[in-house]
Amino acid sequence: MGRMKDKMIKDGNDDGDDIHDHYEIEQAELEYFRQKAIDDIKAHYEFLLNQQLRHCVGPREKLQAVAMHHLEFQETIWRASTETLPNLEVQVVIDGKNNCFVSTGSPGFVDFFEPPIGMSLPIRCWIHTHPFGAAYFSGTDIRTVSIWEPNMECAYVLGGEGHYGFWDSQFNPKQLEIYLNNEPVKTQTWGEEE
Repeated sequence: MGRMKDKMIKDGNDDGDDIHDHYEIEQAELEYFRQKAIDDIKAHYEFLLNQQLRHCVGPREKLQAVAMHHLEFQETIWRASTETLPNLEVQVVIDGKNNCFVSTGSPGFVDFFEPPIGMSLPIRCWIHTHPFGAAYFSGTDIRTVSIWEPNMECAYVLGGEGHYGFWDSQFNPKQLEIYLNNEPVKTQTWGEEE
């Protein structure tokens, strides 16, 4: 080995170490921002839930439509996906007891990496983002709502502020109403073969 390489190893300035250190820093930063996104969404949800609880009699489990149809809540989810995180998908699940579960994924996929402990059925709402800016149900999304249809009340896919798709299991479980500027513009339909 040459003297320069010996010095670099001795000083800890090996390019491999720099790349590894940089990767570790990036991963730590990403994990920090993933947790910030989750915390921001949950804080907004809890604020809306507590607002409704102050005006209602009964337990939180009995409240209907706590935040899922709230445009500002959807904007918080969208900003978490595209501003707090570097265009990564985010999903939010509101369960049958009005608990809020949040996870983050990659630019094109999101899942719960660990089972959401304590989640109860039915799922009141599943909200997820398409940070590339298109609100539609992918084949994976169609399969998800088709499988969960008996135990899921509604779903949203967010493609931007005021650009979203809305699915309702009771109204028409084989279609997604797509909105732009908060106005309906298109209906995505799928059949039994999906």
